[in-house]
Amino acid sequence: MSLRIVRAGPGDAFIVAALSLQFAIATDGSREDGYLDRAAEHWVRHRAQLPTWFAERDGAHAGLLQASSPPPTTWPGVPDAARSELWIRSVFVSPGHRGAGVGAALLSACEVWAQGAGIGVIRLRSEAGAEQFYDRAGYAPAREVLEKRLHPPSP
Repeated sequence: MSLRIVRAGPGDAFIVAALSLQFAIATDGSREDGYLDRAAEHWVRHRAQLPTWFAERDGAHAGLLQASSPPPTTWPGVPDAARSELWIRSVFVSPGHRGAGVGAALLSACEVWAQGAGIGVIRLRSEAGAEQFYDRAGYAPAREVLEKRLHPPSP
C-alpha cells in the first residue's frame, strides 16, 4: 500500500474542494449545487492563510487536513515568532482509508511544515470520538475554548 502526503497548491483546488465536500457529507450530509466551483475558488483566493495537505493512498484521494494561520500577535519580552499559531480547522480521512495511518501522516506533514515556519503552537478542536487519535499524536487539552454563534442581521 502506498501513501503520499501532498501540500496542496493552486492546481489542486478541485481536489481540496472535493475532499471538503466528502467531509461535509460524512459529517452532517451537507450538499450544495455548485459547491465544488465555489469551494475551489475560495481556497485559491485564500490559500496563503489556509495551509492544506491531502493524502493519496493507492492512487485514491484518501484524506485532507486544512489549517489556518492568523498573523502572530505581540507580547512584551516574547519574540513575535514564538507567539505565532496554527489552527487545524479540519482533518478528514475517507471512510475506506481509516485505520491505515492517513490521519497521522497528515498531522505529521502539517507539524513538520509548522515547525519549519516557526509556528509556536498548533491548536485544534477535536470532534467527539477523535480525542484518542489526537492524544496518541501528542495533543493535550488546553484552556477551554469559548464561542458565541452570531446570527446574520435581518434584512
